[in-house]
Amino acid sequence: MDRYKGVVDRLKGPVVPLNICFTAEGTIDYPAQRRYVNWLCEQGVPVILLTYGSSEFSLLGDEDLWRLSAEMAAEVAGRALMIGSTSYWNVATCRKFLQHAEESGLDGVKVQMNPWMGQTDPAVFIAYHDQIQDAAPIPLLLWCNSGGGGGVPIEAVAELARRPQVVGVKNDEDPFGYYYNLIRATIDEDFAVISGGQMRNIAFGYQVGSPAYLCTIAPFRPDIALEFYGLLVAGDYDAAWQMVFRYEDAWLTRAGELEWLFSIKTAIHLHGLFPEHHMAPLRGHDSARAEQVRACLEEVFGAIKPAI
Repeated sequence: MDRYKGVVDRLKGPVVPLNICFTAEGTIDYPAQRRYVNWLCEQGVPVILLTYGSSEFSLLGDEDLWRLSAEMAAEVAGRALMIGSTSYWNVATCRKFLQHAEESGLDGVKVQMNPWMGQTDPAVFIAYHDQIQDAAPIPLLLWCNSGGGGGVPIEAVAELARRPQVVGVKNDEDPFGYYYNLIRATIDEDFAVISGGQMRNIAFGYQVGSPAYLCTIAPFRPDIALEFYGLLVAGDYDAAWQMVFRYEDAWLTRAGELEWLFSIKTAIHLHGLFPEHHMAPLRGHDSARAEQVRACLEEVFGAIKPAI
């Protein structure tokens, strides 16, 4: 049980959703990926997370995901909390991956149950986790994303939160009412409710018990994400909101207009952290779009300084 509580205690602050560096040929550039993760650790990032969207699981085969998970665990080597994620797998494949994750040294795994499997039925949601939980003793995070189906039932999350091995949840349902209800329903457990993105969500959620958040700026400016979280911890909410207005609002708006995930990868590339910014095997930003992202970054964050 101490292992599980230790993970909960470390699930605090900005979580970096791990973007993937591809070569022009469409394969993962593992040396570049490891350099990037090493840099994140050197910046003091507390939590790094593989996840379906930002990590482009739809473009990865199972063999890629097995190797990527093991290499990232080896590179982080305890310097940050390294959380892997399942893909949309059946129970048997999920169980095999949890065993692999345990052997590879990941600190935990987020279980991404496919929304089409019936996440809005509490019996189905609980039964899926019942069938995988004993595959390995690795800490597990739930994932709330019903694909617009009305939400994973909070009572199902609350029931699973009482199990020591289940250490938290990433919320990708409604970021306000549902998020707060999820926090309140699990507040008496050793359980971390993680906001699925944006400073503005955790600015509210932190005050009622949410300890961590995925940050849209942290992949290329973790210093800003850490400063913002420090303001929340200090109770300086006015200053924290000023950071939301100054950085996040402008970046979210413009990056969304320029295609969100492409913009993030281009920003990482422009900071010298990725040699390429491809969405392999598909396209990435062309040079004109990349220059628009550069202009936005410089307007919002100031002159770009190569990180590596």
